[in-house]
Amino acid sequence: MSVHPHRRKGPSGAWELGLALAITVSVMLIELIAGVLSGSLALLADAGHMLTDASALSLSLFAAWVATKPATPEKTYGYYRTEILAALVNGVALWLIVIWIYVRAFSRLQHPLEVHTTPMLLAACLGLVANLASGRILFRARTRNLNIRGAWLHVLGDALGSCGVITAGLLMRLRGWTIADPLASLFIGLLIAISSGVLVKQSVNVLLEGTPTHLDVTSIARAMRDIHGVHEVHDLHLWTITTGLEAMSGHVVVEDLAEGPAILTALEQLLSERFGIAHTTFQLEPRTHACEMNLAQPPRV
Repeated sequence: MSVHPHRRKGPSGAWELGLALAITVSVMLIELIAGVLSGSLALLADAGHMLTDASALSLSLFAAWVATKPATPEKTYGYYRTEILAALVNGVALWLIVIWIYVRAFSRLQHPLEVHTTPMLLAACLGLVANLASGRILFRARTRNLNIRGAWLHVLGDALGSCGVITAGLLMRLRGWTIADPLASLFIGLLIAISSGVLVKQSVNVLLEGTPTHLDVTSIARAMRDIHGVHEVHDLHLWTITTGLEAMSGHVVVEDLAEGPAILTALEQLLSERFGIAHTTFQLEPRTHACEMNLAQPPRV
């Protein structure tokens, strides 16, 4: 017997992603033009970084739209996992960006380049303001959606990149330290690598249908056994369909099958209100049948 699934509550974040994409593309074009006019390779590199992020935001926006498509007989869960795939791609893209940053930084340590710092600083400051605005837009939505979290990390990486460009520009302008630019890039790359590592780990856990990190199967099983009429639970499986939409299945041994509808309703209410699990499917088994199948042994969770 099963409890009917519920669609994930809350918006997919398409509006936030669209606005952040528009800001990112606008600043990218400004940095590209300023980089060409000033001859600043760092500014051109940051524009290239923002181009990668614009592509990631476009992918995230597309994924958010696809995730709203209804389920079909061929795809019974719909397209929710598209968001997780987009988040994984974003995380891997961030790693590629880090590799590129490090290769370029080590090259600059050996062969420092002279740049015109005035247009460099102006464009970098504008980029920082725009990135902070995009980050503010995505900040709240990132907690309910792994896909938006990936986009937010991209914007955060852009903001850190702008800070690095500003710092390096000031040091080169005031002190003549051309080595400041590659050193700042190395530090920024490390921060991006750590953040993207967490994102990739979470995405892979969802795709492998691992237990959500914020839920404990043992505690859930204990709470289920406290429901009136439930004798035992076993073969519990808990996984994430997409961020904010957990699913669970298992076997529930009951004292009386006649109380099945009431028990399922109580289980649904418990799991939804206390643990946030909206999609549940359980097979009810009478206690006598469970004893015959040697289910009186230690519970299997």
